[in-house]
Order: sequence, then C-alpha cells, then structure tokens
Amino acid sequence: MTNNRLNIGIFTCHIDNDYATEVCKGAEYAAKELDCNLIVFPGMFLNASFYDPANQLYDYQYNSIFYYAHPECLDALIISVGAISSLLSEKDMNSFLSHFDGIPILTLEEKLPGYPCIRTDNSKGMRDAIEHLIKEHKRKHICFVAGKEDNTDSNLRLKIYREVLSENGLGVEDRMIIHGDFAEYCQEETAQLLDANPDADAIVFANDHMAIGGYAELKARGIRIGETMSVIGFDDSPSSVNMDPPLTTVNINSCELGFRAVYAAVRLAQTGNMKSEALDSRLINRVSCCCHLCTESDLMKDGRHLLDLDIPDIIDILDGRLFGEIADSFYASKVMSAYNRILIDIVSVIKSDIDTEYPQNKIIDELKCILESDLTDFYSVQKTAYMFRELASIFSSCKLSAAKSLQFNRLNTTITNTISLFISNQLYNTIYENKMMGWSSIYITRDTLTYGEDLGKTYTSILHKLQGLNYEGAYIYTYDDPVRITDTGSWIVPKSVFLQAFFNPNNCQVLFGESRRVPSIEIFDNEYTYYDKRFTSVIVPIFTNEDQHGVFICNTDVAHFSSIYSTSLQLGAALKYMSLLREQNITQEQLRMSLNEIHEKNELLNHLSTSDELTGIYNRRGFMERVEYYINIPSNCGMKAILLFADMDSLKVVNDKFGHKDGDFALKNIANILSQSFGPHDVIGRIGGDEFVCFAFIDDSDYVTEVQRKIKDFSAELNATCGKPYFIEMSVGVTEFVCDGEQTIEDLLSQADTALYSNKRYKRMSILK
Repeated sequence: MTNNRLNIGIFTCHIDNDYATEVCKGAEYAAKELDCNLIVFPGMFLNASFYDPANQLYDYQYNSIFYYAHPECLDALIISVGAISSLLSEKDMNSFLSHFDGIPILTLEEKLPGYPCIRTDNSKGMRDAIEHLIKEHKRKHICFVAGKEDNTDSNLRLKIYREVLSENGLGVEDRMIIHGDFAEYCQEETAQLLDANPDADAIVFANDHMAIGGYAELKARGIRIGETMSVIGFDDSPSSVNMDPPLTTVNINSCELGFRAVYAAVRLAQTGNMKSEALDSRLINRVSCCCHLCTESDLMKDGRHLLDLDIPDIIDILDGRLFGEIADSFYASKVMSAYNRILIDIVSVIKSDIDTEYPQNKIIDELKCILESDLTDFYSVQKTAYMFRELASIFSSCKLSAAKSLQFNRLNTTITNTISLFISNQLYNTIYENKMMGWSSIYITRDTLTYGEDLGKTYTSILHKLQGLNYEGAYIYTYDDPVRITDTGSWIVPKSVFLQAFFNPNNCQVLFGESRRVPSIEIFDNEYTYYDKRFTSVIVPIFTNEDQHGVFICNTDVAHFSSIYSTSLQLGAALKYMSLLREQNITQEQLRMSLNEIHEKNELLNHLSTSDELTGIYNRRGFMERVEYYINIPSNCGMKAILLFADMDSLKVVNDKFGHKDGDFALKNIANILSQSFGPHDVIGRIGGDEFVCFAFIDDSDYVTEVQRKIKDFSAELNATCGKPYFIEMSVGVTEFVCDGEQTIEDLLSQADTALYSNKRYKRMSILK
C-alpha cells in the first residue's frame, strides 16, 4: 500500500505507441474512480529480434524496468501480453511471468493458463469489415496489407480475411497479400500490391498506421479513395478520423480494455478472484470504404421521417448513429449526456413551427466547455468535428424550410469555426508546450556541462527543469556503477539504489552520502516520497547505449506522457557526463601523484619504440623520424649533409657456420664502428637485418673521406683483436645533398644504396680468416 491506497501496476509497450496510450488512458480513468494508484512500466517487445536495429538498437534497455515490480510495492499487476510479448512462445512467457510470483496478475489481449484475462475479440470486427465490403459495396477484388509475418495479431487478421473471402466464394491468391511492418511507411508495399492487382477495388490494412502509407500511394496514382477504391483500417487510432477521407476502421476498445483491467485488478487484489472477459471489436463506418455521410433516409423509423418523431426519439436515433461506436464504453454516457444538451437545443429549434432563433451563444458555450474538458481524452476533438459533419449531412437532407435551413447552416458554420479555432489553438499550445519541454530537457544536458563537477548545483538545476515539465513529482535513482544490460532485458535488480535528487509537493532536495541509499523494493514508497492523493507514476530506465545508470520515476498523468522519454534520455546524457567527469578527476589525481613515474615510463617507451634492441642505436622508425625532422626543418635549409648506407658483408655465412650468437656479435660491432666513426650529434640507425644508415651535416669537403677512413681503421683493429675466425666488415655507399625541404628519405636511401652496390665489388671473396 502507498498512502493507504492500492498500487496497481501495468506492463505495457512503448508509451509513444497509440495503443499503449489508449490503454493507459482507460486505466488512469478507472484508477481515479477507484481512488487507487497506477504505476506504469513501459517496456518494449520482450523479443529483441523484433527491433529495427538501425533506429531501436538499445530499446531493449526499457525492459529492465519490469523487474522492479515486486510484491512489496504492487497489490496487483496488469500485463499487456499482446503488446510486449506477441513474439514469445507460451513457455517463454510463463518463464517471464515467474519473476513476479506473489503479485496477483491479470493479462490483457491473450489468455495464458492460470491467469485471468481481459481481451478484445478482434475477429468479430475484422469479419464485419470484410463482409461489409463484400455485401454493402459489392467489392470483388479485395487485397490485404498484413503486418509482420511473425506477429500474432497480424496473422489472426489475415486468417479472418482468408476465411471471409472463401465463405463468400471469392478466391484468395498470394499476389493479393503483402506484409508491412505496422508503421505508416508502407507506401512501397502498397505500390507493389497495386501493381500485382490492377483490378483491385478494395484494400484492407491490418492497422490504421499502414493505411496512412496506403493513402499516399493511392493518391499519387490518382485513385479516388471512397469512390473507386474502398479502404479499411484497424484499431481506430486517433489519426484515423483525421485522414482524408476519414478512415473506416475497427474499434478494438483499447481504452475500455484499460478501464476494465484496473477494475478487475482491484477486485483481484481484494478478493483473489475475477472472471475473464472478452470485449467485442466494432466496425466504424466512415467515408473511405465508400459509405456516404449519414442522411435522414438512413434514420427513418417505420417509414416516418426523422423530424416527424418526438424529440426524445430523435435524440435516441441520433445517439445511436453518431455515438454508436462508443456505445459500450465506460465514457459513452458522459459523452452523450454532454452532447445531447446541444442536440436537444438544435432539434427543438428545427421542430418548432414558429420562427425561433437558435440559442447560439448557449450552444457554443456548451461546446467550448466540452472541448476544454477531459472528455476529449476519450472522444477526441477530431471525432467531434466528424460527428457534427454527419449531423449537418442529416439535417441538410431533411425537408427544412428555407429559413430554417439558412438558420441551421449559419449555426453549423459557427460550430465548425469554433471547433477549427479550438484545434488551431490546441495545436499552437501543443507546439509551444513541446518547444518548452524540449528546451527544458536540453537544458538538463546544458546545465550539467555548465556546473560539471559541482553535483549539488547540477542536480538542483535538473530538478528545476523537471518542475517545468508537468510532473507532480520526480525521483532520480542511480546505481553504484553503470550496469550493462543484455539485449534480453533480463537482469537482477540491485538490492539498493541511490536517490540522488527528487521533488514532490512537499519537498525538493538533493541528497548526499549514505542517506541516498534506498532499498529497491521501496523506490515507490520511502521516507522521501510524499503522496497526499492518488497518483499515476511512470518508471523508465536512465541509460546511454549499453550502460544503464539508474531509473527515473515521475508522477504525471497520461496526457503528459510524451515528455518522459526525452527527459530520461537527457538524464542519461547528464549522468554519463557526470560519470566521465568523475573518471577524469580520478585520472587527473593519479596523474598528479605519479607524473614523474609516468614521464619516465613514457621516455622508456619512446626509447624502446625508436631504438634497435640488439645494437642500442636507432631502429628504422627512430632513424626515419629523426632524419625527416633534420632535413625538413626550415633553419637547416641550404645545409650540406650526407647519408651513408652500410650493410654487413656475409651475415648469412656467419649465422650458418658459427651460429646466430656470433651473428649478433658481428652486428653489434658494426654498430660500434659506425658510432665511433661519426660524431655524437650524427644519426645512426639499423634499418634492417644487416643494413645500417648514418646521417650527418658536413661543413668540410674531406668529411666523407675521413669517415670512410675511420670505418676502415676501426674494422681492421676489431678484426685483429676480436679472436674470431672470420672478418667483420661492411660495404658502404654515400650520397651527398643539400637540405631544401623537398627531399625524401626514400630517394636519398635509394641513391646511397646504389653507391653501396658499387662498393660491394671490392669486398673479400671469403670472410673466413
């Protein structure tokens, strides 16, 4: 229990998803009626292979928050099985559910053994939709755009499509079916379907979002939707009524599902029992299937015209037609009651025999009250606009006097303008609010960069920004160290977490030290939380790529869910930056404490990387870097220099006859001879097995001759005193040049090498003494 109220948890899919949002709307409404708390755990698909790897690479992170559901913090748990696990086997799903033993569980969409379930019978609505095309509109060539091939819902809808066509004597060929991905970007799939079926007269989409892409392709081809082509969607998403023409679709009662689920979960928590329920899906006829807007002839009763009936009967008939799609919902009576006040005023004036004016101000005021109320959360402003469009069609088809027709048209114009102005203002406010929320989220990262190492100021600034994002409370929990989450999303929640900062109506605080530590099972209810009334909470992970830094919990309503993900991602960036700063500070401290040691090691590493291990002189890399620097530095331009190329005579013979130890002895002595023959500032290196190179600036025309004499003398002295049965000698080649910044080492080496091979003509026939 939290604040002595029941805590009802709900596992759902991504809360940016229309279906998940609608379910949460209904759940929140029921939670308000029952005065219980609602805790939303918005994960993703439990099967990570479903993700789009390019755009949703780390979405599996969201599934980690499921494991914070614990009997200590939840009285009952609703799991939207169809939304989060439609790709899992029953065995894998039962394994997942076993993590939550001790919590009474209710499933949505799919019945699993041992768990009560509330679901919608999608088959009825889909069957009605396809039969409507066949029987009402006489469609003969009906194509189908299914969802992903491994999706349970898609396969069910496709199965019903095949069955209904077969039952009505219409064949189904593979070319009449194509698979999309449930997103609105299926214009290409629709194009392929139309190319394969040039005589198609109807297309059924497995969800409304794919119908958006279908509309785009049909319009691009000049095909008139609702005239030459019938189109039907599925889900009754908020976008369906906004489409042009409004989309005929199937209402799957997602909002009602969430509403009933919370009532059932409370019953389950209190009694331990509840019966499974199945709701019907319902076909919603709009214009896209080729149905027309409603007219009086559609509403005649027993051959009597609509306006010949009594006002209560007229209102009943209008309610059935205009609000039939929501008739079974929990909010139907509230919606119809509100709009009936307007309908009664309109009908009263129309039926009046005297020249009565509409109470226009009263009607418009009542309409504005409805539009500004929470009824629009369930019956949208767009549906209201479509409802009045149908109402206008009905009364325009009635036999009204010219005066009454003019009066009604004026009223209808005012109503339309009022709705249009409200939508325009609503759009502006939404854009402005999103802009402010966007900037507030971005400022979280900006202020983290600004305050950096001052954690107090950083978290204080973050709390200030969060308070501007329609959250009634917010809690930032972190781990000791970032955690790597596998792409299964399954992991063990740490026993405790750190509450870094929080705010609620009672307090706003940044915490330090051990006072931050909170047991994980108490993150929703601890000494820092404050709830004077029921709440809706959402928990999301704070992560960057594979690293999860903690969790973010906010108290807000469903209407403001849209800012949660951007906030958590900004928090992830902020915590990542703070983590990097901590690591940087540690590193800098270590650098300060051991700067001399590191410097010495760097010097040693540099020496090792540029020195020949055997002889101690430069290796190829060291020689090249040093000489390139000398010949290209501007201050050396115009100076004379030499490059001497030397290689030991008959190293292979020494190695083969006397062993590699003697070979190494010979090479070391070659290096010593060259070092003795050149000056201390000259550059000497071993660039190959038996190859050596020397570089020196010269200001004496006899320098080369003198160097060659020294090499000869030192070699003779070595061979006279070393006691080896072979001669240690070398062939040399020299090239002279003037530094001008244009030479390359490779060219100079090539010239010296050529000279060396000329010198090899004078070497001994045998090195053996």
